[in-house]
Amino acid sequence: MKKFGLMLGIINTVAIAALLGLFVYTKLVFKPAPITEMKERERLMQTGHKGGPDNDAKKFMFVMDPIATNLDPYVEDGKEKNHFVSMTVAVELRSEEDIEKFKVVKSVVMDKIIQNLGKKKFEDLNQVQGRYVFRSQIIDAANEYLKVPMVSDVYFSDFLLQ
Repeated sequence: MKKFGLMLGIINTVAIAALLGLFVYTKLVFKPAPITEMKERERLMQTGHKGGPDNDAKKFMFVMDPIATNLDPYVEDGKEKNHFVSMTVAVELRSEEDIEKFKVVKSVVMDKIIQNLGKKKFEDLNQVQGRYVFRSQIIDAANEYLKVPMVSDVYFSDFLLQ
């Protein structure tokens, strides 16, 4: 019985040490790589998005309806803080035929954009990197739903964050 108690104590000590080590590593030692525009552009190029300022191809734009929605609230000083975003999104499509196809699914894509916005924090969209990541998330969500890489880029013509 003493051996069982000793083994249980050793296992417990090792488990606590492992959890403590994991906590120290994740909070103090590990620093995630910052998201940069160049890294996102490289990632998008690898997934087949054309984008970029050096493309001379004709662009087919579809301007979506304006969006106004709340962002994910947070608590500061015991009070819930709410922020909202108002924006107009223009979607660049790969061909002129895609415009008619996109009009059919526009409502679903708008819903996916609004769902994604509802999960965003004010700090996420208040930085250039955060808006660039959000732009690539819109492209990925739209193309995933369409099951065809129809959307090549996204532009914000109005962007109000409050």
